Amino acid sequence: MIDARFFIALYKSNNNIDIMPISLFREYAQKPLIVYHNKKEVIIELYCDECKKYNKSSLTLKSLKRPGGHRLYCYGCGRELAYLGSKADVEAMVSKHQHEVELLMHEMGFDDYFTEPFIMYELINHIHDMAEDKKIRCQCGSRNVAANIGTDKIELICKNCGSVYIVNAANQEDLEMVRKMQSITIKSKSCRKLTKY
Repeated sequence: MIDARFFIALYKSNNNIDIMPISLFREYAQKPLIVYHNKKEVIIELYCDECKKYNKSSLTLKSLKRPGGHRLYCYGCGRELAYLGSKADVEAMVSKHQHEVELLMHEMGFDDYFTEPFIMYELINHIHDMAEDKKIRCQCGSRNVAANIGTDKIELICKNCGSVYIVNAANQEDLEMVRKMQSITIKSKSCRKLTKY
């Protein structure tokens, strides 16, 4: 029987990677990925969160068998959106990516500073993306927020009222909890409830 599967590693905006198996005999449509085919090629459409549009790539069935895989980019911003290939190629690429992140953290001297360097790197990227998407604000109405990075936490500080929100970064559970949050609202010191007399 012909193996009609290939694997795709989807790069998320928070620098996380999802690996998914895709069958050539079935169509797939679930944001951010759409896959369909004709007799000669597989068409892959990937959604870019930055450009807010889909990017279409066509690959011949023959080219999918070549070793080394394929990198898929956004045509608008040039960001790499996914890596496509055999299971072995995709797993090797993900391992290489994680090694590069660890090496970068080491070169910057953060592996000795942070409790969990890889968790902190992922969290910093996620918090940055949330700020770029205007998903971090203070109850006082300000979106002008600074960040102090500690060994196992990030403090988000409202530059308007000085209120602080602590984002823990001690373990994988802390990272997953923040990834599930749609937004972060800092409780403002200046928004205290008025008591009626």
